[in-house]
Amino acid sequence: MTAHIFKHPRLQPAALAVLTLAFAGAPQARQAPAAPEFQIVESVPEASVYGEAGVPRAQPVWLQMIAGAKQSIDIAAFYISDKPGSPLAPVIDALAAKAKSGVKLRILVDQSFLKENADSVARLRQIDGITVRELPMEALTGGVLHAKYMVVDRHDVFVGSQNWDWRALSQIHEIGARVDNARFAQTFDAAFELDWQAAETPNLPKLTALAMAPLPFAPASAADPVILRGDNQELLSAFPAFSPPELTPYALTAEQPALVQMIQASRHDLRVQVMTLSAIRQYGPKGWWSDIDTALRQAAARGVKVQIIVADWALREPMQSYLKSLAVLPNIAVKFTQLPPSPQGFIPYARVEHAKYAVADERSIYIGTGNWEWSYFNNTVDASVFVQGEGPARTLTHIFDQDWNGPYAKPLEPGQHYEAPRNH
Repeated sequence: MTAHIFKHPRLQPAALAVLTLAFAGAPQARQAPAAPEFQIVESVPEASVYGEAGVPRAQPVWLQMIAGAKQSIDIAAFYISDKPGSPLAPVIDALAAKAKSGVKLRILVDQSFLKENADSVARLRQIDGITVRELPMEALTGGVLHAKYMVVDRHDVFVGSQNWDWRALSQIHEIGARVDNARFAQTFDAAFELDWQAAETPNLPKLTALAMAPLPFAPASAADPVILRGDNQELLSAFPAFSPPELTPYALTAEQPALVQMIQASRHDLRVQVMTLSAIRQYGPKGWWSDIDTALRQAAARGVKVQIIVADWALREPMQSYLKSLAVLPNIAVKFTQLPPSPQGFIPYARVEHAKYAVADERSIYIGTGNWEWSYFNNTVDASVFVQGEGPARTLTHIFDQDWNGPYAKPLEPGQHYEAPRNH
């Protein structure tokens, strides 16, 4: 009944008041408001104009989540890269301390990328109470484990563009989300469990059978979302989504169709910020990826104002030419961002917009871990959260608009050629 009322397009104030009381319970006089169950989390490059006031930063959020762990911490990470004195060092120390206190830690990393960042993982392997597994996605599907999420005590989830990399906390612009809800977290853990088993027994037919097995709970999904309390006690509807379909439990929502549906539902405005975006397949089988591309073009054709921000890393060919094919269309504008160098000097794989999010009509949002290319949705492990609610949409819209109108964003002109920057 609650979800049915929440979805009504013309919810009246009186009905909303009743729903709020039903959800939160009749509050006592002077009772402090409950903590929000959904928060947008931002990472801000030092010496930049970024940073939305009132939006928490990733490192303190991670530390708070880890400090609150009583039983378990599950982490899916593309890779882990720390250095002494970095913002990630206290996070690694906190994980080690929790393991020594008896909290069970499981860390899943991508096998093919491990050789590039082995030292931090090797340190974690040596700590009693921490189990590390490598997921051989290249052998299974031809992709990678690209997700970045953490589940604490099966109720608290962080998911977003932030890799477990010191640069992601201080040298890269990132967007993530924290969700404190048991059913939402159990849904993430169901996806994690399948990948955890895949790392131990990388047999695709057996994994497919496991994915088809019924779950012992009702997962949060597009068809059955959870209701969360946001800032100012606003009620939000939310569900997670996962990639790739081959390694996602059957009862969970797949990312690509959910994202297409969100774009198709847009009526007035669509804001997209992602590091890279292309319908030309560069990883996996060569060809054209029409799903997101068609949804974007159809949105523009029906009059939706589409604004897209990509990183300057997206200026390599043939991606640059593809982006120009969007920018030339009525109702679509594309910009790329160039962040100033760090005061420390050149830092490899840093000083970039790495966020992956979208806002539709200032009421629906998507925050994910994958770039908008075929491989990230079809042969690579990624995860995301979809939320319906004015508060989160307003926050992300403000972050987007500041970037769009800020000093680092430049229009992508179809008639000009741009040089992709050095990134390492």
